[in-house]
Amino acid sequence: MAMQWVVEATGNPRFPFRIALEQEGKTIFAVRAQDAWPGTKGHLFCIRDGSEREERDLFVEKERVPVLKFERFGKSLRVLLDRPTRKRCEFLIIEKPYKTKEGAYEQIFFRTQAGIHSHKSKSRVSLQAVKTTLQILIDAQERYPWKFPKAEEKRSKLPAGDYALVFDNTIEAVVERKTFDNLLSDFGSIATLHQTLNELSTYPFSALVIEANYGDFLDPERLAGRWPPSHGYRVIAELQVMHPKLPIIFARTRKEANLWTYGFFRAVSKYLIQKSIEPESLLTQEPVIPYEQPERLEDRLLRLLKQAGQGLTLSEIKAYCPDTDDMMLKRTLDRMREKGVLLRTGRAAKARWLRSNSGA
Repeated sequence: MAMQWVVEATGNPRFPFRIALEQEGKTIFAVRAQDAWPGTKGHLFCIRDGSEREERDLFVEKERVPVLKFERFGKSLRVLLDRPTRKRCEFLIIEKPYKTKEGAYEQIFFRTQAGIHSHKSKSRVSLQAVKTTLQILIDAQERYPWKFPKAEEKRSKLPAGDYALVFDNTIEAVVERKTFDNLLSDFGSIATLHQTLNELSTYPFSALVIEANYGDFLDPERLAGRWPPSHGYRVIAELQVMHPKLPIIFARTRKEANLWTYGFFRAVSKYLIQKSIEPESLLTQEPVIPYEQPERLEDRLLRLLKQAGQGLTLSEIKAYCPDTDDMMLKRTLDRMREKGVLLRTGRAAKARWLRSNSGA
C-alpha cells in the first residue's frame, strides 16, 4: 500500500499542525509543527506527536499526498512527495544532553531542500571518515587484478562481478570490470552480458566500470572494423535502459577505473558503518524500511485513462486513487490538461477526462 503524507489541523495555537507519514494503517512518523510547510527560513522546530486516537478524532485533515520516496540517512528522515512543488524535505532528529541534569532531550527540525542548502555544515561530505580496514574479494579468474592499498585482499570465486566488498561477513558491493576489448567482445553475445548485469544488480551496491571513454565506442578507428559506431551507440544505450539502477562508469584508463572502485568501496563501507551505529528506534515508531512508490500520480492517471477508452468522471478517478487528496487530484488533472496531455468533455459532475492524442 502506498505511503501517505498527512497534514491535520490540531486546534492547538502553539503547534497547530500534525504532520504524519502513514502506511497500511500504521503511523510511521508523526510530529506537531507550527506550520504545514517551512516558510522562507526553510526550517521549522517540531515536537514528537503523542496524540491518542480519541484526540485525533477531533483533528481536521487538510492534506493527503502520496509519498514517492522515503528513507533514513543517519539522523535524518528524507521524504519526496508526489506533487510539482513543495515536494522535497527532511526531518533532522538529534539528541542533546541536559545542562543541569543527566540524560538528553530530543530536537526535531523540519527542513526543506532550500533550508538544507542554506545550512552551513562544517563537513563537506555526508559520509564521515572512519578508521576501518576494507575486506575486498578479487575473483580468482582475474589475471592482472587492480590494487587496493591498505585493504585486506583475498582471492575467491565470486558469484557475480570481479571485485567485491565484504562487510560483516556479507558481500555488500560488487564491481564488474571491463576493458575496451572485453566489452567489444561482449557485444557479440549481448544476451549473456545482460544476464551478467542482471545478477550484478541484485546486490545492494554494484557498478559496471569500463576502462575506456564513452567516445571510444563511437570511434571508427578504435573499433577497427569490428563493429560500426552506430552499433556501439545502440548497445551502450541499451545497457543503461535495461539496467536502470546499475551505474555504468567510463573511467578512461585502468588506473582511473581502479581508483574509482577503491573510492566506491570506501564510501559503501563508511555508509554501512554510519548506518549500523545509529539506532532506528530513536527516529520512528516503526522500523525504517526504504520506500519507493513505483508510479507517480501523473503516470498512474495516464495509464488509468488509457485503459478507459471513453474516459472517466472525477468520481470514478477518485475511486481508483483513494490514497490521494481530492484537491491534489483536481490540481494534477488541471495541470495535465494545461500541458495538453488530457482533455475534459462535458460539465460539472458529468464531465469526463480523456487522454489527448499527445498523451496517447
